[in-house]
Amino acid sequence: MRKSFTLLIITLAVMVCRPSYSHAAASLQDLFWRRAWPEMELQFNAIKKKSARDYSLMANAYRFQEKWSEAVRILESQAKNFPASVRPYADMTLLLGYENTGQTQRALTLAESLYKSAPNDLKYYAALAQYRINDAQGNPSAAYTALTRMLSHAVTDERKIYTLTRLVQHPANRNVNDHALQLLELQAGSKEAASVLARLKNPGNNIRVALGVHYHTVGDNQSALNILTGAQGRKAQYYRAWASSRLKRNNDALNLWGSLAVSGNSYAASSVTRIANLAKDKGMHDSCVRVLDRIARERRGNVQARALQSLVNLTGKSNTARRDALEAQILKSFPGTTFAFNTLWARAWRNLDARNYAEAVKLFRQCDAPGVNQYKRARILYWLAHAQALAGQNQQAANTLALLKRKYPLTIYAFLTGQKLNIVNGSNPNLSMKQTELEQWGFVYHAYLKLSRPKASTRELYRALHLSRWLGLEESYSEAKRLETLMTSSTTMYRQDLEALYPRPYKAIVDSACKQYGTETNFVWAIMRQESAFKPNARSWVGAAGLMQFMPATAKEEARRAGLAHYDLYNPNDSIRLGASHLSTLKKNLGREEYVMAAYNAGSGNARKWLREAGANPDLARWIEAVKFSETNGYVQRVSANLEVYRLLYNGK
Repeated sequence: MRKSFTLLIITLAVMVCRPSYSHAAASLQDLFWRRAWPEMELQFNAIKKKSARDYSLMANAYRFQEKWSEAVRILESQAKNFPASVRPYADMTLLLGYENTGQTQRALTLAESLYKSAPNDLKYYAALAQYRINDAQGNPSAAYTALTRMLSHAVTDERKIYTLTRLVQHPANRNVNDHALQLLELQAGSKEAASVLARLKNPGNNIRVALGVHYHTVGDNQSALNILTGAQGRKAQYYRAWASSRLKRNNDALNLWGSLAVSGNSYAASSVTRIANLAKDKGMHDSCVRVLDRIARERRGNVQARALQSLVNLTGKSNTARRDALEAQILKSFPGTTFAFNTLWARAWRNLDARNYAEAVKLFRQCDAPGVNQYKRARILYWLAHAQALAGQNQQAANTLALLKRKYPLTIYAFLTGQKLNIVNGSNPNLSMKQTELEQWGFVYHAYLKLSRPKASTRELYRALHLSRWLGLEESYSEAKRLETLMTSSTTMYRQDLEALYPRPYKAIVDSACKQYGTETNFVWAIMRQESAFKPNARSWVGAAGLMQFMPATAKEEARRAGLAHYDLYNPNDSIRLGASHLSTLKKNLGREEYVMAAYNAGSGNARKWLREAGANPDLARWIEAVKFSETNGYVQRVSANLEVYRLLYNGK
């Protein structure tokens, strides 16, 4: 799937993501970055006195075209003339050339040399080549040694997961249980790791807990309950309670979560949230409220605040005196927190609805405390301006809206005020930097790896982003997100930056699926960006899977409607087709896109309930306020903003 993603992205990326190069450099540089391979080869052959860098650029050009024989021929004859700082990366490319031309013994010899002498950033890749070759040749012992080397040099979770997944399936693995446990802790849904540990007759407590979390993640609640019963520790108790809740053993769940919430730290606050959700189940309200009352009396700090907030929500309009007393306690004990924000926000809205506009203005201002994130602050400013206008404070309202558009230009609230962006072609020159040595010699992927290291500077990260797009890497969006605040802090933005933040991966599949089901392509990308960050193997803690994050039951029903007899949620084609079909179904049933967003996240039942409570045909801003689930509320805000940006970038609207 990674390869297909790369091929789809790369055609789009090369035209807009060309890193800068010196005009004084040889024209081969220009042709290389343009990927003008035929012209580059002609120019290379026409150069009578070729430099070592010319040879290196041409070898890498052949490498990108997968013309490995030509790349090997150049590197074998010329790499000795490369600088010492570049030579290991040339040898790594030569190693790949040997591997891809069937010269496996040469490849293995060079891989061993590189592993022992190359810089640390190459050791993982040298060991990876050893694993691939030995595994293909049926040398399990050597392949296992290579995997253990890979694990010792895997510095990212993705590399660790890749390596551990193969280690737990390897017949020569003498530490398979340890590796399986490591893998489950990184990827709770790993079936490979779980199948290894499930065979143990007397698993230790750590393994029982890891298996319990795995069964919870994949939705096997009875197995989760079985393995966690008798397991020790707060984590075991928390997930045992969750399994009990899913199996409708609500009293057991309440007792377990209540015990965690009343004392101790880990999982205490999360247990309060679970108890509040459990209170919505039939017959559980009063029991849950009693437990929450006890927590609010006996605990302090975040756990107490969360219990008080839950009691406010469960009390609602049924007992306004109790609600007001609980809110007063929150404001007194927890100023400047999310809990205080929620309280002030609710009070501001009660005053706005009661036409106490001056009081609403005061309360909306109080919501704007230090530490409020950009999405909340944009929401505050929008409704503050609305209240100011209703209170006759027209100039203050205009100033507030101007601040909103200037500080938070890509939020849905800025777009609701008629935001106009100045999108400049190209990339931001203020963040640019000169090519690194590895780029100048054509070793782009390794230049990218060095530039994107954890403690890289802003300019290095910006450079890495453009290299990742040039390479067509799946990681491009993640690289862009690291720089999002910097790249979107002004109403003047650069097209390459926005296209990196709002990409259109799998375009051919999306176009085809949307044409088939009558769904707007931008809507699919707006959803995909929020759901999975464009990662085809994404899996949420509740079990939603794939690019479009389908729960198994929803996927099964939508596949029936879409006519997909067989599907794989981790397959981009299947996930996108299910997503386009599901969006089409929701649009037919609910009408407006913002209603569809809420239903996609929280289910059609909740969306219809909020619609009934919101009244007839609420506008988008009012609809967001009608969405009562905090997660879904934020989801509608973000997807709405995503959709606006996609249309602006790619439709010219």
